[in-house]
Amino acid sequence: MNNNLNCFYKSPGKSPGFSLIELLVVVAIIGILASASVLTYNGYLNSSKKTTMKSLMQAVALAEAEWYAETGSYLTNSEDETCNPSEATVAALNDSLFDDEDVVPDDLGWTLCVASAGSGGSFQIFAEKTGGGAEDVMCLNRNGSIREGGDCS
Repeated sequence: MNNNLNCFYKSPGKSPGFSLIELLVVVAIIGILASASVLTYNGYLNSSKKTTMKSLMQAVALAEAEWYAETGSYLTNSEDETCNPSEATVAALNDSLFDDEDVVPDDLGWTLCVASAGSGGSFQIFAEKTGGGAEDVMCLNRNGSIREGGDCS
């Protein structure tokens, strides 16, 4: 019976609890897990914003088809075959195609514009991530196919 009671007695020279090294190891592990989760979360955010922009590009394409049915021409931000997406081109599209509704939000981190294609008989929508590189560009043609990165020209 005495052996069973020894586990309840404090041995001299040792304090109950965790050592400083054990606590530092636990804090380091928690820090590593937290940084990994933040990186993963940012990846999910960027992916969802990109998917949202693809949907918005298709909404603009549908609005362009309606604009063409009403006016006989496509609404474009540029008469060239390419354009430079900016907040001004987004605002112009929201004003003209969507009757001043904020369909394409300006807080998404992406901007878009519509360029003329095929001598005005078609259009191409360009989207660009704000502050992004060459791989952060998407384009959608009148037929609805979306291309990304270097395939947009």
